[in-house]
Amino acid sequence: MILSNSNKHNRRFFLKSSSACIALPILQSMYNTAGAQSSGVVSASKKLDGVGSPLSKSGIPKRLVFLPMGYGVNYPNWFPVKEGPNYELPPLIDSFAPIKKDISFVQGLKVNRLRSPHDGTSSFLNCANNKDQSVSADQLAAEVLGIDTRFDYLALGSPGRADGHGRLPSYDRDGKPVGSHRTIPSFYAALFGRNTDPKIVKAQLLRKESSLDAILTDAKKLNSQIGQEDRDRIDEYFTSIRNIEKRLSKAQEWADTPYPKSDAVALNGVRGPKLMELVFDMMITALQSDSTRVLAYSLPSQLVGVPNPHKMSHKASGEYVPGQLDRHQARDFALAQQVSNFCIKLKAIKEKDGTSILDNTLVAYGSCLRSGHRVGNGPMLVAGGGGGGLKQGNNILSTKDQPLANMWLSMLRHVGVNQEKFANSTGVIKEMGFS
Repeated sequence: MILSNSNKHNRRFFLKSSSACIALPILQSMYNTAGAQSSGVVSASKKLDGVGSPLSKSGIPKRLVFLPMGYGVNYPNWFPVKEGPNYELPPLIDSFAPIKKDISFVQGLKVNRLRSPHDGTSSFLNCANNKDQSVSADQLAAEVLGIDTRFDYLALGSPGRADGHGRLPSYDRDGKPVGSHRTIPSFYAALFGRNTDPKIVKAQLLRKESSLDAILTDAKKLNSQIGQEDRDRIDEYFTSIRNIEKRLSKAQEWADTPYPKSDAVALNGVRGPKLMELVFDMMITALQSDSTRVLAYSLPSQLVGVPNPHKMSHKASGEYVPGQLDRHQARDFALAQQVSNFCIKLKAIKEKDGTSILDNTLVAYGSCLRSGHRVGNGPMLVAGGGGGGLKQGNNILSTKDQPLANMWLSMLRHVGVNQEKFANSTGVIKEMGFS
């Protein structure tokens, strides 16, 4: 098939074959024909005051990305000190400098009692008390933002358990963990296959086979149906997919090769960080193609090349010395680089109204833990414009002792979730422009 649209919404287009199904980015030709779609809100009650829309004013979809990390951070060198917009970026997160106006730090947020002392992830998105689990924020968002997309949400993890002693943070309305992709072939199969077995995908990657090959002829025919700007957009998109596949193929070649015993080589993270970067690039593709508008990725510290995150979580203090990072600081620095690079790439990808994907997305990066076993004032960085109407570029200190649930309530309402309360929330974070 050359161009196939979904039954639900005529703006959702795919290129399909018997073995592949590639979602296309939102193109001008589609946009002009279909217009801005109006996503529904999953609520039979009257819409509450202050609840926003799932779309920006120009009809661009809003997206939410949640990035919980296990354990805490080297607090003195992670959070800015001066309140307001004129703060200095601390050394461990100075990689966010190119998009400083697009981020805010929200200090003083606190989660309820954790399931275990080192659990920075499991309660991050549902803010549940101890062992009583409830629905997570990403799943509530998926009920609204997922109406128009191929996937209501995508939950991502890594092989083995999440960082700390916790599980992945996404829970359905019954409080049960939702399905997640823990391997790259599984994630790849979801994005570029048609219910393909990840084992088959792995074999295809080893043979250097591309999902694009199956639809390449029809993709060329598509060029005759669209304008030059759209052709350039699709070419850029397909190039990114090709690059992902090339890197995946190399990664698969090394998948069964043991790591060297040399600490120096292991700490360099020759493969680990590159695999993590691959996941972020695939997340970008998922957003760019509008395959989903809700992503949750439990950041696996073991992939940044710093061993024993448990031990270092108890040594989260200390002065920052350039070139002499201790292991905990090295982990914080490496994770921040991964997340900032992800956000910077989102900033570079333009939407049809001239804004960027980051302008229409909210990325929440943080943890339930501050450092050690302390749950007060957990790290929280929020990037992106959320489709407009927000105040970014600040270090916010006035949220002291507010529940972490206030952040999720704020974000949910902003993207159209008709929610008056979430977990133990007491209100929204007005300092960021939420209402």
